[in-house]
Amino acid sequence: MKRWMIGGLILTLLLGLVVTPALAQSPAGMRLYVFTSGSLGGFPKAALQIGGQGNIDWAPVSFYVLKHPKGNVIFDTGNNDKTITNADGWWGPLAKGFGLKMTQDDAIPAQLAKIGLKTSDIKYVVLGHMHLDHGGNTSQFPNSTLVVQNDEMKAAWWPDPGYSIYYIPGDFADTKKMNVVRLEGDLDLFGDRSFEIRRAPGHTPGSQFAVVRLPKSGTVVLTSDVAYLKESLEKNLIPPIPGTWSPMAMYESYQKLRLVRDSEKASLFFAHDPEVFKATKHAPDYYE
Repeated sequence: MKRWMIGGLILTLLLGLVVTPALAQSPAGMRLYVFTSGSLGGFPKAALQIGGQGNIDWAPVSFYVLKHPKGNVIFDTGNNDKTITNADGWWGPLAKGFGLKMTQDDAIPAQLAKIGLKTSDIKYVVLGHMHLDHGGNTSQFPNSTLVVQNDEMKAAWWPDPGYSIYYIPGDFADTKKMNVVRLEGDLDLFGDRSFEIRRAPGHTPGSQFAVVRLPKSGTVVLTSDVAYLKESLEKNLIPPIPGTWSPMAMYESYQKLRLVRDSEKASLFFAHDPEVFKATKHAPDYYE
């Protein structure tokens, strides 16, 4: 009996070695940079969180660049640089409503120059979603490959009634000329688990976040607007409509973030959380 049990245990272990694939290693030389495309401020916290009290005095509009041996990635592209000189004309009443502020130093070319890159050096443009403060500068990367959920492309071009307010057609008009990967789920971009895209609808029909596994810094999650604020995720507070397209889906996507956070002891970088942003390294400094 004992021999049978020992033999069964050995067989189980051997089968596990056969059917369980080895985890790929993140390549040396990876660097993650944190930027902000101007800022927002002076708007009610309730715009980001149901029941929120007081105002958000200052909030970043974060985007990120990953230098990877197989190609550079930009995750989100911030506010359209045209808002530097024509905020009201491009954003309309939302510019004043959200206290949009941008300077020439916030422009994409100026930001990338801090780390020695040009827009032409970006191989992949990955959008958490296509709202005006995340997909604004997509057209500045005409030769890059755009990676976005198919549902998000549809939502941007043909938004449901009441949800068009945050989509500006001029931001993504040039996507018709770009090479576009229209996802229907998750994607391991480089095939080495160093940059994984996870589908996470709720905020919009095609929201997604990125899991970045760095050789030295460990796992970092770029939430985009899958969760606006650290407090929102911790207390399970979602935005009001139209900031939430599907409440149930957003709660489920919150849980996806928590799963990565807890299972990999990951750091979460929230696109608009002022305190989290202040605590991060900012380009040209980096995580590796």
